[in-house]
Amino acid sequence: MRRISVKLCGVLTVGLLLVGVLTRCTSPVSSSSLDARATMTSSIHRPFTIFDATLYKNKPSFEGYPIRPITLLYESRLFPGKHAPTALPPEQTVRSIARELGDASGPVIIDIERWPLKGDASLVKENVGKLVTILSWIKAEAPNTQLGAYGTVPLNDYWRAIRGPGSKEHQGWQQDNDRLDELMTQLDALYPSLYTYYPDQKGWVQYAVSQLIEAKRKAKGKPVYPFLWPQYHESNRQIGLQHLDPGYWELQLNTVAQYADGVVIWGGWGTNGPEAWNEDAPWWHVTKRFMDRLNGPAPGIPSGLKAQ
Repeated sequence: MRRISVKLCGVLTVGLLLVGVLTRCTSPVSSSSLDARATMTSSIHRPFTIFDATLYKNKPSFEGYPIRPITLLYESRLFPGKHAPTALPPEQTVRSIARELGDASGPVIIDIERWPLKGDASLVKENVGKLVTILSWIKAEAPNTQLGAYGTVPLNDYWRAIRGPGSKEHQGWQQDNDRLDELMTQLDALYPSLYTYYPDQKGWVQYAVSQLIEAKRKAKGKPVYPFLWPQYHESNRQIGLQHLDPGYWELQLNTVAQYADGVVIWGGWGTNGPEAWNEDAPWWHVTKRFMDRLNGPAPGIPSGLKAQ
């Protein structure tokens, strides 16, 4: 599953980001105020929603946990049979699926990654139009459904996201995100992808915070729910699909708790399909501990990770 343009509010250093206790940035701040925030103990005074999008076999019901369901519509379901890569899926297929999901208890997210959203301007406009069309079909059949599109706004672009708001690369990334405004008219929330490509924890935090700030810029008040996966992305040929160190996973949960409105946890898909649920998996123990803290003090630095 998919990378960012934003106006950072003040200078966020990687060291401060790792502390994980910065409040959401709403106005320019001085470096001294950031230093003060780094030692603050605060509480999360807003709802934080956890969605389950995992594909594990025999997973529990999560009864008693603050976890909500979410529905992902993958390409395999929206595009049955053989279709030209550039063609829309059959309208009746999409509308039929939407009618079935009309009473879905959680948001519905389309995951269509075959159409590039950066590059040639005319191609981007065409592909945005296709996504808008599909979302409008779903909305027509299920008007009360909360709709989203995985990894679209902002664009998942690790390297341009971490360049910093003053760089041409970062600004170009923002401009590319601005070309997706038509898509925003059909989205009830944003679902950026924050998957892990590298072991560099400081780099991940810089990437994630930059992407979440950009998502907030584009959302204009709509909620932002990033996707997290407690494994390395399979595109990394050396460590792809390996589970994250528990401290790294804790850092990721703590980071999104400070900058997003919730999180979608994905995973459970291996090289041979759905994997079996493991109640003793380290990532699950960390997640349960994280959920216990949601209504208490804001999450701080995970054990074993020091701010510099």
